[in-house]
Amino acid sequence: MSNLDILSRDFWKDNRRFADLFNTVLYDGKQVILPEKLMEADSNLSGSIQTKKKEDVFVERRADLIRKFAGDSEYAIFLLENQSHIHYGMPLRVMMYDALGYREECAKKKRENKTNAVYANRDEFLSGMRKEERIHPVFTLVVYYGEKPWDGPRRLKDMMVDMPKWMEKSFSDYSMNLLEIRSSEHAFQNEDVSRLVYMIQHIYRKQIEEMKKECADVYVKKDVIKQAGAITENEEIIRYAEEHKEEEVLNMCEATKQWEEKIRNDVINMMGVRKEGEENLAPEEAIERLKLKEKIEGEAKGKAEGILEGKVKGKAEEKMEIAEKMKAEGFDSALIEKLTGILLH
Repeated sequence: MSNLDILSRDFWKDNRRFADLFNTVLYDGKQVILPEKLMEADSNLSGSIQTKKKEDVFVERRADLIRKFAGDSEYAIFLLENQSHIHYGMPLRVMMYDALGYREECAKKKRENKTNAVYANRDEFLSGMRKEERIHPVFTLVVYYGEKPWDGPRRLKDMMVDMPKWMEKSFSDYSMNLLEIRSSEHAFQNEDVSRLVYMIQHIYRKQIEEMKKECADVYVKKDVIKQAGAITENEEIIRYAEEHKEEEVLNMCEATKQWEEKIRNDVINMMGVRKEGEENLAPEEAIERLKLKEKIEGEAKGKAEGILEGKVKGKAEEKMEIAEKMKAEGFDSALIEKLTGILLH
């Protein structure tokens, strides 16, 4: 199990976070799943399936996290599946997870019936289940943490070859519940979940200036910081959290300061003004060197062309080229404008 899998499982073990996640994504924010009524359930869905030849085929599967909820119904089962990469067979995978959950409950009832010999007729005996017996619904939610947009199938039909209309009518589809954090617009009510989504989205978009304005005095729990760092593969943020082991809450902006410095260094390197062997260079100094470089090159180009417009054009073109490169790399627009002087709006 990877470090991200462990952190994700531990993060969502908190029933308040788990309930808010499912309430928001599946039930439009209605507080139908109550944290205090969530119960732990066995995450091992492994079991054997008997073929017509009476051969047992063992299917191994352990869910990331499962909770039972006894609300309006006897109880329902909620299963969380963490996904850091796009899986192009995910609807089928989810369908199998749900089926294994249903199969295990049916197998349990069969074992109990066989022991108690409570069959009313031959049909119940052959089925292993009594006519009035019912099983409990399973709801699986896939949480996708990746930076790339999810371009995989979202239901079983998306995995199929093209079917004519008459065939589609009789096709049994299977949709999956998917939360794509990078683009989520859900209004989570749990503060930890809301902060986690905020950090992931702003880190992926490199929205440094926006985070500094909005989160200067925002403190979040340390496991939220670590989770955001692990999901975005941000070593600077993870290191910051580990360096503050004794603190329960951390300032969001302070946690991202080392990452911000790395982004600025990447920008400075892109400018091409760092001297050989030079490790540290302040952004202000980098801008001054870029201006000097533009002035010298612009003057040289102006002399070669014999017109003043050539110098001005040379400066503008180089600035625009740097701005376009930064934009293609996903840098925040405010940061690009501040470092290059090019207005993007």
